[in-house]
Amino acid sequence: MAKVIVVGGGPSGIMAAISAAQNNHKVTLIERNEFLGKKLKLTGGGRCNITNNRYIEDFFDKVVNNNKFLYSSFYSFTNEDLLNYLSSIGVEYKIEEENDLKVYTKNDKALDLIKSLEDDLKSKNVEIIYNKKVTDLIIEDNEVKGVLISDNEEENTISQPLYANKVILSTGGKSYAHTGSDGNIYQVLEKYGHTITKTLPALCPLKTAETWVKNLQGISMKNVKISTKLKKKKISKCGDMIFTHFGISGPVVLIIDSYINKVLAGEHVEIFIDFMQNTSKEEIVSLIRNNPNKNISTNLKTILPDGFVKELLNILNLSDVKGNSLTKEDENTIIENIKNMKLTITSSLGFKGAMVTCGGVSTKDVDASTLESKKINNLFITGELLDLDAETGGYNLQIAFSTGYLAGLSL
Repeated sequence: MAKVIVVGGGPSGIMAAISAAQNNHKVTLIERNEFLGKKLKLTGGGRCNITNNRYIEDFFDKVVNNNKFLYSSFYSFTNEDLLNYLSSIGVEYKIEEENDLKVYTKNDKALDLIKSLEDDLKSKNVEIIYNKKVTDLIIEDNEVKGVLISDNEEENTISQPLYANKVILSTGGKSYAHTGSDGNIYQVLEKYGHTITKTLPALCPLKTAETWVKNLQGISMKNVKISTKLKKKKISKCGDMIFTHFGISGPVVLIIDSYINKVLAGEHVEIFIDFMQNTSKEEIVSLIRNNPNKNISTNLKTILPDGFVKELLNILNLSDVKGNSLTKEDENTIIENIKNMKLTITSSLGFKGAMVTCGGVSTKDVDASTLESKKINNLFITGELLDLDAETGGYNLQIAFSTGYLAGLSL
């Protein structure tokens, strides 16, 4: 039996503590806040998108960075394993097949999930220490011996040592910093020889150079395709989006951000949007011309939001003429902007709008089969602290649960 300290009471830390405890270790979980799962409570817009119901082998294509590193983690604790475990502790869930197979709590409440996880921790005799932050590690002869902790809210307080045989760090990245996930542990790990890959916001709304998008604020577009080209490689993603006062947001926009954020850190990126990806140009032309005595907007609003159509014509400086009065040149302009509208992305909203962190502790510094650091013995690193991030849809939470479980199992 080892004495284990887990730092961070999010999904990865909770699962690490549970996994370690059920393997007969004495576990202490340190949480910076007054309760567990503060960031978890925010996921899925508060509904808690626990995981995804795709086959686990399909998860790898949804991981943006370092997907091969996750082989042991994903297969040691699959999404099916996670759902079976949650059922065993009384958590009911639902699979939204029409919503990209996302899995949510049955009642759309993250708090019930957090309460059930906390109850399981207590049933396994995990000691939980609240309102304490870890300021440093205790290292002797290249081996972790514990952590230094201090009061979360107090400045310049003296840190106190807390000793253990094993330490699991699950403190998260830099997204949602107000939840306590502020990236301070990166500096600690860097001090002890770990490489920290540049951290960037991921799954983040995007700002555009085109100011007219604010006129479309609040208009949602269903099942669009957004494409871009990075170093001659074309990337296309499909899903819903929404126009905002600063640019664009919505599930497909967040996903695209995770692919362009490294480039976006230094230059602008052009994206192209197909608002009718399942409708051909010829079909749209037919629709416009099918009722020649009706205005263009009347014909188009059967397939596109009325506000979008009117603003599109305004952007293109076109009059809302009848279908039989529309010139071929103007028709081509309309079709091109429905099927291939170009927008220039200038930046994202940054970490204040990011759902996850891109970058972090280099996966080269961590054993993928155990999550143990290659720099410090008996130190394990999990979840968003690592240079791992995935598309939206429950994949990032599965990374957290899976890596936490494997770390606890590997002690």
